[in-house]
Amino acid sequence: MDVVNEPATLPGANTGTQFTLPETNLAEDLYLERQRHYREYLERENRVNPDYEELSRICTSAKPRLVVSVDHLREFDAELASSLVSEPADYIPAFEAAATELGVSLAANAGHAVDTNIFRVAVGFRGSFGERHLTPRGLRASQLGQLMCVEGIVTRCSLVRPKVVRSVHYAEASKTFYAKHYYDQTSSMGGKNDTSAGFSSAYPTTDDKGNPLTTEYGYSRYMDHQTVNIQEMPERAPPGQLPRGVDVILDDDLVDVVKPGDRVSLVGVYRALGGKATTAASAIFRTVILVNSVRVFGAGSLAASTSSKVAAKELNARA
Repeated sequence: MDVVNEPATLPGANTGTQFTLPETNLAEDLYLERQRHYREYLERENRVNPDYEELSRICTSAKPRLVVSVDHLREFDAELASSLVSEPADYIPAFEAAATELGVSLAANAGHAVDTNIFRVAVGFRGSFGERHLTPRGLRASQLGQLMCVEGIVTRCSLVRPKVVRSVHYAEASKTFYAKHYYDQTSSMGGKNDTSAGFSSAYPTTDDKGNPLTTEYGYSRYMDHQTVNIQEMPERAPPGQLPRGVDVILDDDLVDVVKPGDRVSLVGVYRALGGKATTAASAIFRTVILVNSVRVFGAGSLAASTSSKVAAKELNARA
């Protein structure tokens, strides 16, 4: 029997006429609703709103990053904060979109023109995470995909390498330019289009007609990428056992913030990476933490020295 899809109709209350229900995208509506809710949080009317003041300060910087307190968000809406911690892949992109939208308007009010195509405010988190505040030894499979706070000692830092974000290609045969955005397993949640489209890291060599493409490196965009290993603190390891570690990913403005020997507290998304080693014979995944905020303990760290230099410069400027 053939099934015919017809538009849903409902009889009118008084006249008996029929009308068609509008078709809506549920995922898009949820995304816009979350974005609106986070915009209300950033613009909340308080005697002291540190997030709004911080966003006003960083909106004119080259790589803005807004670090939000989970405790403040929990006071504003406990359910929203709980959903953010348990499902960051669904909520962080909406939060960043709201911060970016507000940052563009604040930059315009300050008389600073920004390119809306490339301007993006990254959002990091701090505060109390309860049972999700642990060491590398406490990471388990049940915590994959959640926002975690992990403490440890930096043991190894890789070189800072460029990571392609957007490539531009030119087809000589058709005299046409092509652009492609990239999102892989180590990318943080940077937008709704990235997360909905899935992982895409294949580099194009020909267009849809088979014409060869030439990469225009001057028009392509890249970001800094670094892999760091943090290890359990020796005083927190059980007696007679070696400290355990975990790899973390630092992108963009977070690279080169730490050095080996620093004691750090990282907040990020705990994620499993699939690869060639994951086959039918071996279903073991490599796990990493996609970091969105870094806090370093001790006065000998790079972050502490940088902050002290900035504080001294501000003090001299005021004097």
